[in-house]
Amino acid sequence: MIFNLTNTQKINWVRIIAVVSTLILMLYAPKLWITTKDFPVIPLFDWLPIPKYPLDYILAIFFFGIQVLYIFQNKRWQGWTIIILYVLLALIDQNRLQPYFYQSILTVFAIEIFNKKAEPKKILYAVILIFFATYFWSGVHKLNEIFYQQWMGALLKHFSFLPEWFLQAFTYAVPWLESGVGILLLFNKTRKLGVSLIVIMHLGITVLLFYLGYGYNVVPWNIQNILSVFIIFWTLQTTSWLDFFTMSLDYQKVLVLLFTIILPFSNLLGGWDHLLSFSFFTSKLKYYYIEIDEELEDNLPEHIQRYYRYNNNKPRIYTNEWAGDVNKVLFYPEDRIIKYTEEYLRSFAKNPKKNDLTKKTVYNQ
Repeated sequence: MIFNLTNTQKINWVRIIAVVSTLILMLYAPKLWITTKDFPVIPLFDWLPIPKYPLDYILAIFFFGIQVLYIFQNKRWQGWTIIILYVLLALIDQNRLQPYFYQSILTVFAIEIFNKKAEPKKILYAVILIFFATYFWSGVHKLNEIFYQQWMGALLKHFSFLPEWFLQAFTYAVPWLESGVGILLLFNKTRKLGVSLIVIMHLGITVLLFYLGYGYNVVPWNIQNILSVFIIFWTLQTTSWLDFFTMSLDYQKVLVLLFTIILPFSNLLGGWDHLLSFSFFTSKLKYYYIEIDEELEDNLPEHIQRYYRYNNNKPRIYTNEWAGDVNKVLFYPEDRIIKYTEEYLRSFAKNPKKNDLTKKTVYNQ
């Protein structure tokens, strides 16, 4: 049956898989969706009101519930409610802009931006752009020397039993392989090869995560992509690869192109956020620790002090560890986010404007 799906059925299954993945990840990281917790809520704009208990719980439960209804009822108003509510929740706390949530919501957007009478092929091609962008841009963003150094270092740490020449060759091949599989999806003759490589890649990542014992939050995302890519592309036949980009170039398609091609390209020029540009596991992502001055050290609340890690008798807080423990997701790696977090910590000092109360350092570059 899976080999005989119509375009409408493919769209429906990809929609369901995207929503189910989001629901699973919400259950895995429930505190991410509330504001009354031991981690700062980081709004995009300072003037945005932050909902407090019980409103934060009500919003989170409603967001979860409307997605459950959307799985079974598939009403357009439900899809748009999910999109609008996610945008609102992400504006309130930018740490909710995790790539797996973003991809799922973008998938719903690419479906619901068209009315129910739209040609299914047009909708499917819009969804396809998301998966092309995921792999193509992820590879492009890895084409730099810092990525090679970091990736090689990680491989040597965990797979030192393998020949170094093999690890080095694999490291330099990763960006090209990842971008390449995105391109393979565009052509009839190479599409099944692209699907096979993507399935192998995500299965390998999933096994690796269990082997390393962390990163379980991205397991549903990997499974989502395996299922979605296979459903969409395995039996797909097209007239021309350009149709994905140029067929029915109405305002809906242009908006999808904006989020999958134009804005990710702008990231190369310092524009759009890294993770929203499909820049995954690249050297562009800056992860920080914040060193705490002794004057501030005892003033921070106990729930923050428990994340002190000492170096030369000076406490430092690793934001990924803190965010991962409370929110169950990594710290959103943009400079404005770490700046807000640093100011939040300084706010507990008697004189928050005093110099050298905190010092942030990138530790992964």
